[in-house]
Amino acid sequence: MNSENKKQNPKRTDLLPPGKSEAVAGGSSGDFVQSFFPDVALVTRALEAASIGVWAWDISTEKVTWSRNLERLHRLPPGSFEGTLSFFESDIHPDDRPMVVAAIRESLATGRPYSVTYRLPARPDLDERWISSSGTVIIANGAPQKLFGVCRDVTPSVQTEHELRMRAQRQEVVAQLGARALTEEDLQKLLDDVTNVVATMLDVDLVNILELVSGDAGLLFRSGYGWEFDAVKATHVSISPGSQASYTLAAPGPVLVSDLRSETRFTPSRLLLDHGAISGMSTTIVGHDNRKYGIFSVHTRRPRLFNEYDVALLTSVANIVAGAIQRRQLDQRQKVMIRELHHRSGNLFSQLLALFSQTASNSKSLTELVLKYEARVLALANAHRLMVEGGWQPASLLELLGTQLGPYLDRIALSGPNVYLEPASAFSISTAAHELVSNAIKHGSLSALSGRVDVNWSIDRSESGLTLVLDWKERDGPAPKRLVRLGFGSRLIDTVVERQMNGKVRRTFLGEGMTCRLTIPLAHERWPERER
Repeated sequence: MNSENKKQNPKRTDLLPPGKSEAVAGGSSGDFVQSFFPDVALVTRALEAASIGVWAWDISTEKVTWSRNLERLHRLPPGSFEGTLSFFESDIHPDDRPMVVAAIRESLATGRPYSVTYRLPARPDLDERWISSSGTVIIANGAPQKLFGVCRDVTPSVQTEHELRMRAQRQEVVAQLGARALTEEDLQKLLDDVTNVVATMLDVDLVNILELVSGDAGLLFRSGYGWEFDAVKATHVSISPGSQASYTLAAPGPVLVSDLRSETRFTPSRLLLDHGAISGMSTTIVGHDNRKYGIFSVHTRRPRLFNEYDVALLTSVANIVAGAIQRRQLDQRQKVMIRELHHRSGNLFSQLLALFSQTASNSKSLTELVLKYEARVLALANAHRLMVEGGWQPASLLELLGTQLGPYLDRIALSGPNVYLEPASAFSISTAAHELVSNAIKHGSLSALSGRVDVNWSIDRSESGLTLVLDWKERDGPAPKRLVRLGFGSRLIDTVVERQMNGKVRRTFLGEGMTCRLTIPLAHERWPERER
């Protein structure tokens, strides 16, 4: 070793215990290991066959010797090892270097075997590699003279241990969140905590929970991590065909994305692209009754391939969120049911009496009175049955119309999203549907065998909220007659829609048949908000 290298590699007396002889790490490759093993070549070949490297440090001669495969284990070019302890230290991850130096120092001071596991320096083009090194100290005249041992690549076992530890930690987190979901009364607080925990456990940059609103009219940003909240707190995410949200909701399982910038299965969310998202995974929040509540997704700002354990964690937490939503909504329904039963028990008899009185005044005979009154009470009872059997939860508009229009569904076409209606809306629309079909049977298209009815509905969004627009269109029947004075059934529709629901009723009498448009502000069951 020349004088220039001597200056670059000063004597390493810092590793020796106090009072011991001075020693220097240095030198180049040679036959030093033969002083330990007479048939060193045979031993070296055996160790190399097992991917184990041999090293030796002679303190007195300043030599560090490596077997031929140690450079390969350390991912160094052949012949690049300089034979110095300083060079070896430079090829250790900076975060692990102090630990390795301390282990060497302790071994020299105590004479006990040396053992340490360290990482190689990080390189962007290579995966992380872990090396296990162990050795023994040779002491002569009361002082350490030599340190020699072996190195081997333990990356797979370290990764396995890390994976097992991480999986156990994730299982514990899922269990804790599950227990928390059973006791936390404030759903919003739970959602906020869930997003923070998932961001930490999955090491992601963005987490968001989106709420699916009634009639599949879109998604509302409910909770998140890593977002500019001024830009997303009132965000409405579209679920139009071809959108990322629509694709996720329709997918049979979690959706994984390796790079949003080159995604072709759907149109990536502009919100995610604006926040620098590249890779991610999303899953639908689904209740035990298969009702979809929203979307839970995570994304990173760097390319990443999520594994099956990442997917399992996201799915498990999404199930916990779904269960928490259902429990809070059940609590709300119980409160609403008690309030509604208290209210309705007080006016049910007066409502039935008023309905009887109005029906009687518009009936020409007792037989007509009985038939009309029985039909109207039955329509009201059917709506009550749907609400009670469903646990006072929102009722499906499609099911409600099917119940009221059942005998004539072979002549009535229904088309529209499966909207869920709150109890008050369900009772009003049930009454209106009964009166419309009764009028069609008596005076409209259903009074003729060729007559048909098309019932179409949609959900409109405005600043004031969601609105149900339902169109009743009669065709292929007798020409409608515009009455000078509306009958009781039509007046009843006006009452329940305009007075009770603050909606609008518009009728038109065209040659092909009567049409009636009901526009009703739609209250829908939201996820419970943060408690004040």
